[in-house]
Amino acid sequence: MGKPNMKKIAVVWFVGLLLAACSDDDDEINCELFDPAFPALFLRIVDDSGTNRIENGTVDPENIEVEGDFLGAGFQFIPANEFADPDSSIRELDNTLNLSLPNESRFRYLLRIDNFEPVTITFTAELTEIPCDIIYFTPIRAESNGQELELQETFPLEFLVVLEL
Repeated sequence: MGKPNMKKIAVVWFVGLLLAACSDDDDEINCELFDPAFPALFLRIVDDSGTNRIENGTVDPENIEVEGDFLGAGFQFIPANEFADPDSSIRELDNTLNLSLPNESRFRYLLRIDNFEPVTITFTAELTEIPCDIIYFTPIRAESNGQELELQETFPLEFLVVLEL
């Protein structure tokens, strides 16, 4: 018998590794490798004609204060994506605020914007459980002053609220 072929040994080793990583149960997930997506919440501030107030310059994102009724409340300004195709769907989030999302079924934000009355937005969120004992809350409703605000899913797990000022 001759020497073992190194390529054959490598192939057998690789196949064995793949088989060891496979599970008999198709639903089982290796939680150490699981990298789930989590929801994100964005806010667009518009005028009565639907024009983005940050984009047209009537609201300066530097002059926006955001408070929430939960720890870690805050926002990040999302500027226009100058590298994206103007007709790209990703441009839908240009000039919006990315709001922090708590792990709570109800939460509230208070927005203070120069030259406007303070605005309170109350959110309702739904508990979502995914594999590996991971939970998060997905926003399902937004209202301000007793009126429901438009809440749309722009991309999977990315939610946009439109606030008219």
